[in-house]
Amino acid sequence: MGNPLIEPVRPLPPTLVAELVTSPSLERLLNRFLDEAPRRLASFAAGVYVHDHATGRPAAAEVRGLGNYYVRSYERHGRDRDPVVQIALRDRRVCDSDSLMPREEWLKLPVVHDVFAPHAMARVLCAPVVVGAEVVGTLNLARRDGDPEFTEEDRDAARAAATVLGIAVSSVRERAAAERERVQLAEALDRCDTPVILTDLGLARRHLNAPAAALFSRLGDARPEVERLLDCDDDEMSVVSWTTGGEQGSGLHLTITSQRLPSQPDVIVSVIATRDESSRAIAPARLALLTPREVEIAMRALTGRRDGEIAADLVISRHTVKHHLKSIYTKLGVHTRAELLDRLLF
Repeated sequence: MGNPLIEPVRPLPPTLVAELVTSPSLERLLNRFLDEAPRRLASFAAGVYVHDHATGRPAAAEVRGLGNYYVRSYERHGRDRDPVVQIALRDRRVCDSDSLMPREEWLKLPVVHDVFAPHAMARVLCAPVVVGAEVVGTLNLARRDGDPEFTEEDRDAARAAATVLGIAVSSVRERAAAERERVQLAEALDRCDTPVILTDLGLARRHLNAPAAALFSRLGDARPEVERLLDCDDDEMSVVSWTTGGEQGSGLHLTITSQRLPSQPDVIVSVIATRDESSRAIAPARLALLTPREVEIAMRALTGRRDGEIAADLVISRHTVKHHLKSIYTKLGVHTRAELLDRLLF
């Protein structure tokens, strides 16, 4: 009499769809989907295959209702001879054995005799999992002899489930790629010798690379004072200086260059140059290239004062300050304030 299916095809509930799309890993996604898929799609067995980007062959697979032997046997002897899967991949549409060919012809196929029949698989369906123009995998369903044929309702349900899988697989891959990039960038920043700090104003969070963490640990109680200098009030680059209270000029001098990211104005990147105050001096050969007024402006720039502050100190306009700075940059062969500070100091 066979094994007639009791439960009809049912769509995936919204709560499950949300859980799938936010799955933390591909393994979790496939297992959670297959917890529900066989009974909701009215099949005694179901499998999801996720393909490798480069080869198009399955790189990950989870199957319910069939053992590991079937999975190995299908990959070795069945996949390339399975017309249902081949047509689903070629035409990017749901395909099943019932709609593909008459029952008598299906039963004569070698893949049915050698792979499907020994595992009580009388009917199979394949729905391609498509993201954009790429087939990222397949959803495979199986029914026993005596179970109902796959109908248009079954095909629609499989198509909808494969669409959800495509969105979920794409989301998992994007999150994995973003996390991989984050780890790579964090490790790269930690390997450089320069203290770098990312300030995310939106999240009220700061990320310090290893040299910055070591520097802030060295600052001790002075850390909050230095942290206040990391803010960038406008879109222009901010260059400020700070010196610890060392005795007889022996303190630590910091030059903090900060700028907002153009694409993310709420994120400020700060780069810190450090020097022992005892070694901080102006190179006479550099100053000899400048006029007395340019020396006054360069000295004030060295202390981190901004254009408006320098203009107020010297009772001149900001336009005049900018004009002198342009001349200073040209004479010293620099393009930014950060480069100017490095060129003026030993």
